Amino acid sequence: MDDIRIAIVGLGSRGRGWINLLQRIGGYRVVAISDPIEALHDQAKARVDNPDVKVYSAYENVLGDRDVDAIGLTVRCQEQGAMAAQGLEAGKHVNMEVPGAHTMEDCWKIVAAQEKTGLVYQLAEQCRYAGYVQEWQRMVADGELGKVTLAEGQYFHYYPYKA
Repeated sequence: MDDIRIAIVGLGSRGRGWINLLQRIGGYRVVAISDPIEALHDQAKARVDNPDVKVYSAYENVLGDRDVDAIGLTVRCQEQGAMAAQGLEAGKHVNMEVPGAHTMEDCWKIVAAQEKTGLVYQLAEQCRYAGYVQEWQRMVADGELGKVTLAEGQYFHYYPYKA
């Protein structure tokens, strides 16, 4: 099987992390990177092992690039749900960071686009795949924890405090 040709859209710390990860695990080739903040382009491009990587400021250019099979969407904006749907409608598989969308309308856009195209849409919430979560599930199913009446989780990020 050929490598999946992927564009990373959003070149903040998460996007740059995706570039590093995808190049280590194989099966992917980063063929394009994109962010409207052009000051991030050189830093991200320096991480890409592909000397022919394309650099875009506009998401529309990624959508129109025939050399892109999939989009790694690592943006943090109100439009990210609509962007995922646009990626699917443009014929690209989409894997994106949480949250998937900020409105129910955008959630339905993603559902409709995925159903219409049959392409892969994956929300990159990796916690559910962690070994401890699977073990808890097994323990509950086996009755080892008794009757569970409340389960609560937190998802913390480090954001430096600025006064």
